[in-house]
Amino acid sequence: MEVNIIQIPDKPHAIIFQFSGEMDSDKIGMINDTFSQINSNINYVIVNVKSVQMISSSVIGELMGYRKQMIEKGGDLVIAGIDFSIRTKLNLIGLTKIFRIFSDPRSALNAYRWEIERHAEKIHVSFPSHLKIVPPVRQLISRIAKQKGYGNRDSFRLETIVDEICNNAVEHGMSGSELSIKLNMEIDPEKVELDVTNTSDPEKMASLKALLKPKNNNDIKLDERRGRGLALIKMLTDELSVDCSGTGTSVHIKKVREE
Repeated sequence: MEVNIIQIPDKPHAIIFQFSGEMDSDKIGMINDTFSQINSNINYVIVNVKSVQMISSSVIGELMGYRKQMIEKGGDLVIAGIDFSIRTKLNLIGLTKIFRIFSDPRSALNAYRWEIERHAEKIHVSFPSHLKIVPPVRQLISRIAKQKGYGNRDSFRLETIVDEICNNAVEHGMSGSELSIKLNMEIDPEKVELDVTNTSDPEKMASLKALLKPKNNNDIKLDERRGRGLALIKMLTDELSVDCSGTGTSVHIKKVREE
């Protein structure tokens, strides 16, 4: 068995142990020596076993102990690149219930950025100003939220918010295949922020500003369909702001994760 220790320059708290060969019980001493070399500030270890042909249960036991140490330091020990046949065998002893498994070190590092560093991910979408494009856009945002671990309720509420905002952007803006709606999404483990911007239609500006003008008690008249939609968005979000100008209308929302 051989092991290569890979430092990550921009991730001082993470490290990759790249193993090759057979990780059987007589290699435990070598594995312990490898872990003894890591700095005390390391709390995220990626065990890359792409070139490993066998992993014994005793080695799994040792890795479990080191994972406990990483978790106590606020991090984790994960496995990357495991061969399908090895994974199938180890699943019989509950491997996936013990460790988080990633297809490669890059995926494991992305998880580190998301879960340990709490790093936000940014998504930019530009689509034609047509109502028929809104459903796939709202579904995309919902699926991204689910993929990032948000629950069904949060994902559904985000889908509802995006649907209403984008429909408004199409309805109150200029239309045409050469024009586009821009949606910017920033998501982290605690919240989602969305910005949706259209191109203003001068003929619709008056009605839009009237719609945005506060009514008595800050309520929207029930016979205003889009007004009801804005009231719904306000209810579902933690922050809502609308910037209306001659060039475009930009809607910003913040939705804090609930589950």
